[in-house]
Amino acid sequence: MVSEAVREKIFFNYDLLKRILSGFLFAPMIALVLLLSEGNFRVLCWLAYLVIAFEIFSPKVKGHYFLRSLALIFCFFGMKSFIYCRQFFGPMGCILLICISSFTDMGGYFFGRMFKGPKLCPKISPNKTWSGFFGGVFLANLCVFFIKDMFFSSLSDNSVFYLRFWAVELLILSAVFGDLLESSFKRHIGVKDMSKLFPGHGGLLDRLDSLLAVSIVFALIDIFL
Repeated sequence: MVSEAVREKIFFNYDLLKRILSGFLFAPMIALVLLLSEGNFRVLCWLAYLVIAFEIFSPKVKGHYFLRSLALIFCFFGMKSFIYCRQFFGPMGCILLICISSFTDMGGYFFGRMFKGPKLCPKISPNKTWSGFFGGVFLANLCVFFIKDMFFSSLSDNSVFYLRFWAVELLILSAVFGDLLESSFKRHIGVKDMSKLFPGHGGLLDRLDSLLAVSIVFALIDIFL
């Protein structure tokens, strides 16, 4: 008979494999950002938005129409902000946002599973820990550190402003906030994952929640500053 410890280890390894495969979705996203023209990029973004809209108003969820409408509006502004980033900062600006959101999410998962410890927001997302939070912040900062030269060489002098420390940290925190916001939304409407589109990571909104939040904050920084 398989012991509880062995079963937990098997589940962890299987879940880890699924999360790694789903987590590396950022790679084809970066390829699409680089290869697609601005027009085709817009079309792809709005097609993704339609998929998210279907997930939010899935027939399997009953009621909560006002809350789901608010979620749809949030996603609309998030997608519009991501397109705004591509329009004014080019592919490299979008890649910056993708890397920040993806590495914050992956760092949060891996460090949280390895070190565990106190919960970050147990009433919203019981699996998220402070170790995962700091791990996500660390991994995202490490990623930006290694790719910053690419942005310094590709963006204008004024745009380098957005790579300053405080702006990067604000974007990383917004990635965490976006993830928690979607977790709270799912808890209120009574679903675990928005869909089963990506194994181990749920639906498209589950995968893009952080990116949408980061895009909104990035656009606000640019508009107001």
